[in-house]
Amino acid sequence: MKIMLSRSPLAIVASTLAALITPPPLMTPSALAAQIMIVADGPRAGELWDPSQTPYIVEPLDLMVAGSGVNEIAVRKSAQTGFTTMLLAAAAYIIDRDPCRVMIVQPTSGALADFNKDKLTPTLEQSPVLAAKIRSQTSRSGDASTVTSKRFQGGSITLAIANSAADLRSKTVKIALCDEIDEYPDDLDGQGDPMSMIEARQESFLMSGEWLRAYVSTPTIKSVSRIDAQWERSDKRYWHMPCPGCGEMFKYEFDRKYFRFKAEWPHEAHYATPCCGSIIEDADKVSVMKRGRWIATDPRPGAIRGYHFDALSSPFVPFDKIASRFIGAEGDPMKMKAFYNLTLGLAYEMKGDAPDHVRLMERREKDLKRGHIPARGLILTGAADVQMNGIWYEIVAWASNRENWTVDAGYIEGSTDDPHGGAFARLEEIRQAQWPDAFGGARAVDSFGVDSGYRSHIVYTWVRGKAATFALKGLDGWSKPAIGAPSPVDINFNGQRVRRGAMVWGVGTWPLKGAIYADLRKEGVAAGKDVDPAGYGHFGDWMDEVYFRQITSEYLSNENYRGRVRRVWKVRNGEENHLFDCRVYNYALADYLGVSRMTSDQWATLASRRGVPDEIANPDMFAPEPVKVASVAPVAPKPGPAPARDAERPMVEDDGDGWISNATGWWDD
Repeated sequence: MKIMLSRSPLAIVASTLAALITPPPLMTPSALAAQIMIVADGPRAGELWDPSQTPYIVEPLDLMVAGSGVNEIAVRKSAQTGFTTMLLAAAAYIIDRDPCRVMIVQPTSGALADFNKDKLTPTLEQSPVLAAKIRSQTSRSGDASTVTSKRFQGGSITLAIANSAADLRSKTVKIALCDEIDEYPDDLDGQGDPMSMIEARQESFLMSGEWLRAYVSTPTIKSVSRIDAQWERSDKRYWHMPCPGCGEMFKYEFDRKYFRFKAEWPHEAHYATPCCGSIIEDADKVSVMKRGRWIATDPRPGAIRGYHFDALSSPFVPFDKIASRFIGAEGDPMKMKAFYNLTLGLAYEMKGDAPDHVRLMERREKDLKRGHIPARGLILTGAADVQMNGIWYEIVAWASNRENWTVDAGYIEGSTDDPHGGAFARLEEIRQAQWPDAFGGARAVDSFGVDSGYRSHIVYTWVRGKAATFALKGLDGWSKPAIGAPSPVDINFNGQRVRRGAMVWGVGTWPLKGAIYADLRKEGVAAGKDVDPAGYGHFGDWMDEVYFRQITSEYLSNENYRGRVRRVWKVRNGEENHLFDCRVYNYALADYLGVSRMTSDQWATLASRRGVPDEIANPDMFAPEPVKVASVAPVAPKPGPAPARDAERPMVEDDGDGWISNATGWWDD
């Protein structure tokens, strides 16, 4: 039998070879990601990425390839807006269509581990096209992938951290994707700005123009925010949408003229467009957003591409949640900073001018007795600052609205080279002291912290084994939390070494100092106001000028540091700041104990356990007005042993009526 072929063998071979060497059809990164990238987490986990859900990502994503004609892209954003997906989609395009060397830089090792474990690796493993191209970590070729390096034919994706000089000096890269740049250190191991080191990795591609660097971040503080600095270099693109009423393009702004809501729940938040006043309800928010597009508001020669996106436009955050966050932040500088940064995607202006210490002295209150806890001071913290020949300390009582009273403060003279004697012996007496309250009871501090920056091994030994007692370490930087997770440290004392003998808790001192000064500048009843506001500080007339000079001893200054301006705290000439440090640590401990997070019901439960009479505790105890208790007979604390306290376990909050606080020794089941 004779078989007739419609095409000659040569033609078949030629067409097969042509199919192998012909490049795939041109596609934009967003179009390709929609075909091959599987979403790793969130409500659409396991599905192909759908760009129609977050259309604002498409334009910057399609520029994030070498040869796009754009070399620098800045994205200033609020939290949880989906721009991590943009980085993942860019990586997917590079792996499949444009292989080259890429570096993704995260601010810390923890952030890198989370990004790799929760985002990048699952995306690569769950997307079949990408999984087939990434070399296995078990490959014997010598070019295998590693935990922090994803290798593929023609390129690699290296994961680096901004606080590692070794990472940033590792290799030449064509594309650098820099995530959360506001958290990068100012100086890396004395070798300069990490951003400069990243730029140096791309030096080889400057002449050809085949380089790309993307900056993505939530901002922090005005005048020091890295992403703000990049934003100012940009053409400042905002997401504009057509007004449902008149069709004119507008962008969301957090202005109470347009973004309207009620102070009480339900807030019924909605947006009135500035053009014609058309109302956009929560139910319409996403559909309006999806019809939007980017418009440059400051186009000019030499400007880089810049994109701003925040929760007002985000499809993930309801209007009512934004209103609730703003209401909850009013009067609390730390919460307001978080609202500006995480919800509005804007840098927060931190005021660093201390109030006049003479004016603070003028508002001292005669009826505050030294060593006595006022009626509304239901939580008690203590902090100490160790010096060579003595220890400064402060004890502070806290109310539900962060109003606070200095119960005691002073200086313990004595040697500080022995954790069991000298000034430390007296400090232990203060830590264990039972401070009388307004209801006939007495209480010890709920939490006590000591600065471990000086005589660290002595402080570690002193705190070891003491319930709710912390070795604290101040951390510079504007993105540090009030108090972070603890780290174990070894103790060396009297020639003996105790491995992991104590825990050290990092305290973000810079934002806390700004919050303290904001609270101290507030005016209350003493200045003719109707009430004392949230965060207002009360001081007794037993307090001397030394105290007030010390708590107002620092100021914010602009400093030129390795070619970059940064805002740093400095001590005024001739002043001491030890009591200011104590106050900073008391603020951190108050945050740890949940002073700003506890609900009214939780405060009421605490008041009951603290022996507060019901007629006072409900409801006036938690109002900003001072409670009048002179006519109320003292009530003894309720009987019953206090549960054991465990300083190693932080507060656990629940969504019901109960709450837990192992640090303070109270809990409800």
